[in-house]
Amino acid sequence: MERALTHECDRTSRREFLATISEPYHFADSGLNHVYLIGIKYYKCDCGKTLADIPAIKQLLSLIARDLVEKSDALAPEEIRFLRKRLRKKQADFAKEIGVRPETLSRMESGDARTNERTDKLIRLNYAFQSADPVLLDQIRNAILEMLASWKPSSVPSRIVATVKDNEWEAELAAAA
Repeated sequence: MERALTHECDRTSRREFLATISEPYHFADSGLNHVYLIGIKYYKCDCGKTLADIPAIKQLLSLIARDLVEKSDALAPEEIRFLRKRLRKKQADFAKEIGVRPETLSRMESGDARTNERTDKLIRLNYAFQSADPVLLDQIRNAILEMLASWKPSSVPSRIVATVKDNEWEAELAAAA
């Protein structure tokens, strides 16, 4: 069944294409400039407009978000904005949830400020919990269970050493003296 693609041009002025691995469809409407799709039909109109027939769009956007949360390198500014928008959060509300000022989040999303590791992780955890993505929640649950399973009782409390750097505290456990 063909979905209705709305545009001023009539159907006779469109050419149909199939996105392939050698010529994927650039899904710029996702808000991310590095997302490409394969296996979908898309249409190019004589006016220059491109329309895509993307099935199961909600599932696709959830899959993209999951991929962002799971990636090993830092979130890019547009990826932070994508995750926030997937949660349908205003910048001010999301900023409060991750413990930064709204103007700081705005600068992080525009690329004018770098995101530190702590904030990056909070953004990912916040998304995982609020989206209730079962795969992400399972991964968090398994990581916690693994951490608890490796716990060993200690007769001497570990010494905690806290260091301040760039106005942020980091704590590390030192060997018992």
